[in-house]
Amino acid sequence: MTSHVLILGAGGLGREVFHWAREAGLHPLGFIDDNPAALDGRTGYAPILGGVESAPLDVPILCAIGQNTARRVCVERLRARGGSFATLIHPQAKVLHAEIGPGAVLAPFAYVAADAKVGAFLFMQTGAVLGHDVCAGDFLRMDTNAFVGGYATLGHGVTLHTGAKVMPGKRVGDGCTLGAGSVLLRNLHASATAFGVPAQRV
Repeated sequence: MTSHVLILGAGGLGREVFHWAREAGLHPLGFIDDNPAALDGRTGYAPILGGVESAPLDVPILCAIGQNTARRVCVERLRARGGSFATLIHPQAKVLHAEIGPGAVLAPFAYVAADAKVGAFLFMQTGAVLGHDVCAGDFLRMDTNAFVGGYATLGHGVTLHTGAKVMPGKRVGDGCTLGAGSVLLRNLHASATAFGVPAQRV
């Protein structure tokens, strides 16, 4: 498999992924971004090669869009054009006998414990932890130091902001968001947003 990749998104996360990819031995050829000026004033990066509807799709893509709804929409549009997606597990990330779907991006020091099962397009920022036997759907986003305890179940499109914690065995429905620093002690139904310690719906 070629080590050349494209990066979807040229914002702050995309620039982080650019460096992580190089540290993992990949060679980013350029970015896909609908804003052609996204890298203006910045040096040392590959160029923006076009937008979602115009960029060449001759090598796999790393998804580097943080906002979950936009991430899903862009992935679907690129797939409709025939695009394929790569997986990036940084050399300093750790995955222990777990199942991870395609299109994942794991930052340095992300940790996936034994027998976890996660769908496509997992994103884990530095220090994020998925506990043993966790079951999670597609498009799970875990920001820096987010934590999911063992045997928890998460639906599709869940977002855990910086330092958010889901206690072991809890269930989080599709499309939920847990605010930064929150601690979830109860199950959370689909499409809910919760914040605080303990986390409450808002």
